Amino acid sequence: MRLKSLITCTLAIILVGLSVFNFAHADVVNIRNDAPQTYVVKKGDTLWDISSLFLNQPWRWPELWRNNTQIANPHLIYPGDMLRLRWENGVPILEVVRDKPLITLTPESRRIEKPSPINVLPWEKIQMYINNDSIMSVDDFYALPAVLTDREGSSRFVDEDYILTKAIANAEAANFDSFEIVRKEREVYDSLGALLGIQVIQLSDAAFSTDLDSTYVVKVAQSIREVKKGDKLRPAMTFNNNDLSLKAATREKGELVSNINGNNIISKHDVVIINIGARKVDPGTVFGIYKQGPDVHYKAEPTRSSDESGISSFFNFGETISQPAYKVGELVVIRGFEHASYAWVTKATTHLTGGEIIASPTPPEN
Repeated sequence: MRLKSLITCTLAIILVGLSVFNFAHADVVNIRNDAPQTYVVKKGDTLWDISSLFLNQPWRWPELWRNNTQIANPHLIYPGDMLRLRWENGVPILEVVRDKPLITLTPESRRIEKPSPINVLPWEKIQMYINNDSIMSVDDFYALPAVLTDREGSSRFVDEDYILTKAIANAEAANFDSFEIVRKEREVYDSLGALLGIQVIQLSDAAFSTDLDSTYVVKVAQSIREVKKGDKLRPAMTFNNNDLSLKAATREKGELVSNINGNNIISKHDVVIINIGARKVDPGTVFGIYKQGPDVHYKAEPTRSSDESGISSFFNFGETISQPAYKVGELVVIRGFEHASYAWVTKATTHLTGGEIIASPTPPEN
């Protein structure tokens, strides 16, 4: 009995020790095997690109720089800066090597503009897809006033045209200084048939001119597309990507619905729609994309008994096996709405078709 108790006790100690060891190392940042020792930041680089050079999990770059007192704000890294990877007590640290130039002031000196810091994501590629697109709730969209006509009774309008619209019912919205005219593109549903909202596209800006009782007169400005009778007027929306901070999703789960155009052919660097809204997820949240194959029906060689008919044996499909979900990519949330968000696909190892599961980018080990 003593030997059994001793063995049980020893196993318990080993298991506890392994748990502590795994817990202690679970948060260690894993450096890529091919990570460079130094890297000079170039114009057009992003923090995501640079982090991908050093880390298998690029969203963990703040941890790589957490002990670096030289980088007060890791977002403020400039072209020309040298990044150097070193180790301190077994912990990887990325530090910036930045020369301070000697500046001599003379009467002929002229001001030299400081270069802009690099972005977290390649906004110059992403913004063209999301600047003029957004998703509104059904109630909010149908509450917007419609474009009516102009003084000549026309039904199509361009820059410099003055048009009539119904007054905005929301008193607070009516006090906005700038407006825009939008058009319904489509209704957005997930795979379960839940209506996530109405996707709209901005057609033009609209400057408030005068109000006539329950009617507005607005001036069409900076048209992207021709405005038509029935389009909607709303207060101008702003989109700010300056405060984007990367972090991994933990318990949040959802679905990749489609790409921003509603198509079900999705690949790396596409902007997509997910069925998680702004109340549940923040811009900068990184998700893994998981794909589950169809159920597998397995049937052993039939062994028909004397009382089993050939037809019943034929329709006996045997055991049904569900396939596990495999990770096939990653995405970053870039803009949130009430019931849906836009995201950017940063990695895809296969073609995506919509309906894929999104969850934590670090799946639990089996």
